Amino acid sequence: MLLSVEPRDSFDVEPGRYRAACTDIREIENQTREGTQKFLRIIWELDTCDTQNVRYLAGKNYEPTLAKDSTLRNDLITWFGHDINARSFDTASLKGKEAIITIQRIENEGRDKPFCWVSKVEPLASEDEPDDARLISPIVVCGYKQRLAGGVVPFCEPLFRSHFKPNT
Repeated sequence: MLLSVEPRDSFDVEPGRYRAACTDIREIENQTREGTQKFLRIIWELDTCDTQNVRYLAGKNYEPTLAKDSTLRNDLITWFGHDINARSFDTASLKGKEAIITIQRIENEGRDKPFCWVSKVEPLASEDEPDDARLISPIVVCGYKQRLAGGVVPFCEPLFRSHFKPNT
């Protein structure tokens, strides 16, 4: 009998740009200078070339507002390419949506590990749009899956728009 082993979750991600899918949206409370505040946390699962059974994740906390120039609204605009033209927005609709996210590391004094920060959320490239090497650097994008011999095999490869093939 073949038993699968659940992957270990890790938020310790190398800096770079990754193909990712939103896997969770949750409300959290954090201590700030003003006291306890509620935030919206968006979690992405990175499509990486890991062979050690690790599921790499990245998260970003947002103030739960879509006010003009709010971080959440700005990231949604860059992610989907348009502003939100509705009276309300269901954040649960983000689950499963893919993106290219940029991870940066921030060193904090007194901490043994750097903080991995989602600095940018961009739309996933599509086959129909022309290539633009300025949008997606082949050096740092990881997470391309291709169907080989009937199976899906993950490996690192430049993720140009003309190379993207959805898993079917």
